[in-house]
Amino acid sequence: MKAILLKQEQQIFSINSYQKLWQLKTVIHQLNMLTANSLQLSVLGKLNQNVVLKSSQNEQANTELNQNLKSIFGIETDFATFNNPEIGTLFITGTVVSHFLQEMYGSKQLGEFPSGPYGILRGLGITEKNTYNCLQDLNNNYFLLIIRCQKRELKFVNELFQ
Repeated sequence: MKAILLKQEQQIFSINSYQKLWQLKTVIHQLNMLTANSLQLSVLGKLNQNVVLKSSQNEQANTELNQNLKSIFGIETDFATFNNPEIGTLFITGTVVSHFLQEMYGSKQLGEFPSGPYGILRGLGITEKNTYNCLQDLNNNYFLLIIRCQKRELKFVNELFQ
């Protein structure tokens, strides 16, 4: 019996930080025009970045952000929030939602553990230094755009960010 060898191109994760939502929207729009949906995009950010709100205001802010991000990514995009003890309430949308919402020990989601976001980003293949910088950006109210692409597409993505 002869074995069949399948070659698959390596998937790479790239993360960029944006301070303003409009900057994030602009880049995502440009990426969508450039690559014709071959990239997998996600956004990680802090919810209610600058204020502590009452629960009804928190729910309204959550809904507004969800609608805003769905207008960027499309209606079918997953959106979730979770509370991390070191960073605060975070939201995640896009293709890596399941990584952050993976249930651990039947009660908590992976993103809710103190080292959850760090471990997830490291697990995606982000270097220790870049992961640390990403977590600093999250603490400073930046949005993280997480891009999963083929190795050959990374050149085009990097050119866009220059």
